[in-house]
Amino acid sequence: MYKQPGKTVNKDLNTWLSQHVTSELLLQIEAVPVRRDMVTLLTYVRDNKVVGTQSTGNMPLKAIREVTALFVEPPLLDYISDTYTRKLRSEDDIWALYFLHALAGVGELLLAAPARRWQLTAHGVGFMDAPPATQLSFLLSVWWYKTNWLMAYPYVGMGDALPAGFNRATLAQLRALPVSSTIVFETFADELIAKTGLRWTSEDTSYHAMFLRSAIQRMIIYILKAFGGLTLAYREEPLGQGTISKLDTFEVTLLGNLLLDMLIFVEK
Repeated sequence: MYKQPGKTVNKDLNTWLSQHVTSELLLQIEAVPVRRDMVTLLTYVRDNKVVGTQSTGNMPLKAIREVTALFVEPPLLDYISDTYTRKLRSEDDIWALYFLHALAGVGELLLAAPARRWQLTAHGVGFMDAPPATQLSFLLSVWWYKTNWLMAYPYVGMGDALPAGFNRATLAQLRALPVSSTIVFETFADELIAKTGLRWTSEDTSYHAMFLRSAIQRMIIYILKAFGGLTLAYREEPLGQGTISKLDTFEVTLLGNLLLDMLIFVEK
């Protein structure tokens, strides 16, 4: 299993990456927002005094506004209209930051505790010094093998845990897909649901197929897109007097194919 980046960098992985990452892929890796935003977050913590909130240890609001303004795509923090107002309450409201904090915590890059100053660990310092390909590979490995995917779809109907081996079955199905070919999302999702035994555990099963497809979309498709592994296409469907965009198809990119192969390599 893959070691943390730092003084114990996995030299075998770095060798594997150097053999498979072309100059074109390297440019794509350097541009991936989730990698760049993680570097931004860790740099901000290193250079600023961030004290966790009293109750949860989360980032305080002032720091949230400052650091997310530096993200590749700064998220919307407040929403105000004639009929509705939503003001920033905590980092849990901002998925882009919540996701990074989770990866940094599970990956042991960052220490954050209630009423304590956030600090980079030795692994976090090592991550900052690691090559971009190592950084991206590490972050995806942390998500794939160490993080609870239900954080991306935290609904009671999903139960307490995913089926055993769900992440590995997902990886196998993704690696079987042709690269740069159009894949119908609902077909992919329904096949994965059937293969893994993914279930909606709530008593109300009226829309269980829709809920499970949404779980696949949030836990897998959107995550891999964030890592540059997939491109997505949507279709418009009628809803009331308007329309709604629904995920229609996706394609595995060349970078995505590399990352999926990498996940097999680091598990060995």
